[in-house]
Amino acid sequence: MPATQGPPSEPARSDSPPESRPSNFIRFLAYVRPYKWYVLLAVLGGIVKFGVPLLVPEISRHLIDNVYLNDTLTVDEKRHELYLYVGGMMAVFVFFWSPLVFVRHYFSGKAGHQSVFDLRCDLYYRILRMSPSFFDRNKSGGIVSRLISDIELAQNLVGAALTNIWMDLFSLVLILYFLLRIDVPVTLVALVTFPLYLYFFRRLNGEIRASSYQVQQEIATISGNVQEKIAGSRVVHAFTQEKNEEKSFHQDSSHLLQTTMHRVTLQSTNMTVTGVIVQLAPLIVMLYGGYRVIGGSLTVGELVAVSLYLGPLYTPLQRFSELNIVFSNSMAALDRVFEIIDMQPEIRSKPDAVRLDGVLGRVEFRDVFFTYHNTDAPGAVLTGINFTVEPGQKVALVGPSGAGKSTVVSLIPRFYDVESGSVRIDDIDVRDVQVKSLRRQIGVVLQDPILFSGSIWDNIRYGRPEASDADVIAAAKAANAYNFIRQLPDRFNYQVGEGGALLSGGQRQRITIARAFLKDPRILILDEATSALDSESEKLVQAALEDLMRGRTTFIIAHRLSTIEQADRILVFEQGRLVESGTHTELLQRNGVYHNLYEPVG
Repeated sequence: MPATQGPPSEPARSDSPPESRPSNFIRFLAYVRPYKWYVLLAVLGGIVKFGVPLLVPEISRHLIDNVYLNDTLTVDEKRHELYLYVGGMMAVFVFFWSPLVFVRHYFSGKAGHQSVFDLRCDLYYRILRMSPSFFDRNKSGGIVSRLISDIELAQNLVGAALTNIWMDLFSLVLILYFLLRIDVPVTLVALVTFPLYLYFFRRLNGEIRASSYQVQQEIATISGNVQEKIAGSRVVHAFTQEKNEEKSFHQDSSHLLQTTMHRVTLQSTNMTVTGVIVQLAPLIVMLYGGYRVIGGSLTVGELVAVSLYLGPLYTPLQRFSELNIVFSNSMAALDRVFEIIDMQPEIRSKPDAVRLDGVLGRVEFRDVFFTYHNTDAPGAVLTGINFTVEPGQKVALVGPSGAGKSTVVSLIPRFYDVESGSVRIDDIDVRDVQVKSLRRQIGVVLQDPILFSGSIWDNIRYGRPEASDADVIAAAKAANAYNFIRQLPDRFNYQVGEGGALLSGGQRQRITIARAFLKDPRILILDEATSALDSESEKLVQAALEDLMRGRTTFIIAHRLSTIEQADRILVFEQGRLVESGTHTELLQRNGVYHNLYEPVG
C-alpha cells in the first residue's frame, strides 16, 4: 500500500472540492498498482467481449453481398457458406468468448475490491491516529460516511475508468477500421455528430463533479446527526423532543433532496444530450447511405454492415458519457477520502522522540498555558499552571464546572499539547517521548465507562491483548467484577452489547477498572469515576479503585468533595487557574475557595 503523506497540521474543512483533482486520481492509481495484472486480465477479457461481436457486421456484409445476392453460387454452396460463418461464430461465442467474459468481470471485481480494501484500511488507520481535536470537530457519523459510502463510490473507478475505458477505446478503433475499409465518406458522415458530443461532455463534467461532492458532504452531515441522536435516544425521549428531531431530520433530508435533484438534473441532461446525438447519427447515415445505394455507389451489404457498426460505435460514446458521471461521483468521494488521509494528527511523536520506560510516576506542570482551538468552548483555558506530584501520591482536582480540571488531566497523556510551558513525567517533557510509550504508562477510568461490542474477555484485554486468561481473571477479581461475571450466562464470554448496553452502570465501570488493573499503569486518572452510580455500586467500585490507586500516582476529579478527603493533596481550580493547593484540613482552615465549595457538603 502506498504511504500517505500530508501537511503538518489538520487543514480547515471546506464545502468545495479540493483543487488538486488529478493528483487524487493518480494517488488512487497507487492503490490499484499492486493489482495491475488483474486489471490487465480484465481489459483483455473486455477487449474480447466487445471485439468479437464486431465480426458479426462483417459476416453480414459478406453473406449479403457475396452469398445471398450472388447468383453464381448454387443453393448448396450458399448454405455451406451460411453454416460455415454463422456456425463458426456460434462456436467462438460458446468456447472462446464466454470464458473470457467471465475473466473480464471476475478480475475487474477483484482488482476493485482489493484496491478499496487497502484504501479503506489506510483511511481507518489514519482516523484512529487522529488527535482528540479532530473528533471534537467532526461528527462520528460523518467520519463513518467517508469510510464506507465514499470508498464504495471510489471502487467504481476500477471497473469504469480503468477497464471499460480501454475496452471502449479498443472498440472505437476497431470499428473505425472496419468502417474505413467499407467506405471512407460514410465513416466521416457517421462521425459528424462527434464534435457536438465532445462539447457537451466537457461542458457538463465540472458541474456534475462539484454537485456530487456537495451531495457526499450532505450525506456525511446527515449521517453524523442521525448517529448522534440515536446514541442519545434516551435524552430525546426524556425531553419529548421526537417532533423537533423529526422536523430537523426532514429539513436536512429536504436539503439533501434538493442537492441530489440538482445532480440528477445535470446527469439527466448529460444522458439526454448523448442519447439524442446517438439516435441522430444512424438516421444521418441511413439518409446518406440510402442515397448512395440508390445511386449504385454503395452495396446493400455495405450499408447493412455500416448500420450494424453504428450501434457499437456510439455505445462506447454513450458509455463515456456514463463514465463521466461515474468518474465525477467517484472523484468527489475520493476528494473527501484523501482529505482525511492528508491530515496529520496534531499530536504525534517527534522524529527523535525517546521511549518512556521504567516510569516512577513523578508528574510536574511547569507554567502551563493552554487554549482550545477550533471548538465552541470559549474560556476553556489554563493560565500559568504550576504543581508537582510525587510518585505514588493521590491528588484530587476540584473546582466548579468549566474550571479546567479535565483539561489538566488531558494534557498528561497528550490528548492535547500545551501552548507554552511543559508537562513533565520523571522530569522528561511529554512532547519528547513516543506517544505510545507515554500512554502505556497511563490508565484512565471515566465517568461514563466505555465498552465495545464483544465479550467481557475482549473488553478487559483491550489495553493488553496478549494477557493470559489467568491475568484477566485476576484483574476482574481485583476490580470486584469477578462475582457478577460468574453469574452471567456465558461468564467471560458474555457479549456486552454496543457500548456495554447489556450491563448495568456499576458492572460496566468495574469492567473498565479491571481493564486498568490489567494494563498496570504507573499513572492513573479517575475522572468522576463514581459520580453516576447508585450507592451499592459506588461502594463496590470505590473499593476496587482504592486497590487500583495503591502505589500509583493518581489524579482524581470529583464533584463529591467527600470522596476525596483522604487525598494526599487537593488542587483547587477556578476559571483555568490553580488557586489553592493543600490537604483537606489545610484548605478548610484557609476559608478560601475550597472551604466555600465544601461547606454545603459538610
